[in-house]
Amino acid sequence: MPYEAAATAQTPALVLYLLDVSGSMGSPMGTGRTRIDVLHDSLRAAAKQMVGRSTKGNFVSPRYRVGMFAYSASVHNIMGGILSIDALARVGMPTKIEPMDMTNTAEGFRLIKKLLLHEIKHLPPGSPAPLVCHMTDGEYSKDTKDPEPIVREIQAMETPDGNVLVENVLISDSLAVSTQSTTDWPGYRPGEVLGNRYGEKLLGMSSPLPESYRTQILELGFHIQPGTLMMYPGIRPEFVQLAFVMSTMTKMTEAAAGERRGDMNTAN
Repeated sequence: MPYEAAATAQTPALVLYLLDVSGSMGSPMGTGRTRIDVLHDSLRAAAKQMVGRSTKGNFVSPRYRVGMFAYSASVHNIMGGILSIDALARVGMPTKIEPMDMTNTAEGFRLIKKLLLHEIKHLPPGSPAPLVCHMTDGEYSKDTKDPEPIVREIQAMETPDGNVLVENVLISDSLAVSTQSTTDWPGYRPGEVLGNRYGEKLLGMSSPLPESYRTQILELGFHIQPGTLMMYPGIRPEFVQLAFVMSTMTKMTEAAAGERRGDMNTAN
């Protein structure tokens, strides 16, 4: 079955974060917070989850490789390269990302595709399929290209474990959700009406949620249902953190799991 390869020190999971840092990301989201603040908190929560799942005793095993890329008019490599999770644990998260200007989503995915073409050639045998976690707070700028064709090309990239996964997170207060409870939210199904045109486009650009990922997230107390897509509503900070933690849910062997049950709190 696809997406059953385990993340280990010899076969680390590759997770790439593609982050919209256009000017609107400076808008408020919750009391005293901006969207860029929530983005930072969510990245820290995901990193904490990866470190927890890679730790046994005091040792952090390199079971993940992480890249973070911010896009606006152009694309910026936030960490200067792809880091193993043990290296990220040592150096810490990058300094706060600042909002910039326009939203060139296609350019962001174009860089991710170029990077994946190189990375897939060098994946160790038995590696998990790479995952791209894309977060945005609105539609791409009118004078830029539609990102959907290049997203389809990324999703068509094959590995022995399955095609590359693309996860989307849209920060918007106009997305329909069946429950306000993050833990009870069942997920979005293909073709679901979201009440947001761009959200529905992103839903169609999201990969099916692998059952192995769903099994892992259920262990954290969530209730995502089978047959859903990797599209998450950023209607509140808790939903954004759910999406980023979901990006870390690559299967692990029981021997390698370490502290499997992390939490959704922001890392200190």
